[in-house]
Amino acid sequence: MLERTTHSSGAIGYRSPALAALRVPHLFTTRVGPRGAQLDLGRLDEAARACLYELAAFAAHTRLVSLAQVHGARVHEVDAHGPPPGAQGDALVSSEPASALVVYSADCVPVLIAGAHGRRVAAVHAGWRGLVAGAIPAALHALGEAPAAAAIGPCLSLERCEVGPEVAELFERAGLGEVVWRRPGHRPHIDLRAAAVLQLERAGCRAIDVSDSCTWLDGAELPSHRRDVTHGGAARAGRIGALIACAR
Repeated sequence: MLERTTHSSGAIGYRSPALAALRVPHLFTTRVGPRGAQLDLGRLDEAARACLYELAAFAAHTRLVSLAQVHGARVHEVDAHGPPPGAQGDALVSSEPASALVVYSADCVPVLIAGAHGRRVAAVHAGWRGLVAGAIPAALHALGEAPAAAAIGPCLSLERCEVGPEVAELFERAGLGEVVWRRPGHRPHIDLRAAAVLQLERAGCRAIDVSDSCTWLDGAELPSHRRDVTHGGAARAGRIGALIACAR
């Protein structure tokens, strides 16, 4: 399970004991920023950035690197120059110590992964499309070594992840049938968390911390596209971030 951490400014985040044991700087953010303000990772002011860096244990010179996420399985390697401008994909892998990898989510599954000694890390954005497409296995392949630890952040829970039968069939065809929940007279539901755990375990990862927070149900801390936009009529839901850097 992830551990809740609160900054002196009141900002709230979550951390993984398994990643912390490898001395890997990381953080899952929430919508609660400094002094109770809503945190927007796309528009960080100086105070919010300093707060996040302290919670994640990033060095002051660390640069944040992200992608244009497209719900697929493409992985980009981050070196001293970062991915190409405008690069699209859903996973980042790096052994570059000055870079922090960032993926965003608002119901999808954010996954942070570290290799041996935490010197090589990955960040993955995996919604149902990414899980079926194999975003997590693709990131693990690009990592190039057995995953030593991983953490799964807040996402849509089984209770709230209702899907059509065609989506359930895609999971079954992708070898993830055991995460599909069916009941006569009801639409199928998908356990996104369990799918991510299953893919990590199949790659040999045994130290996995999993958030028990549901983005739909925990509106005080977490944005949910399905709750706020699809069912709530809001223009946008906001996003939380999953951030990770190599151990120093």
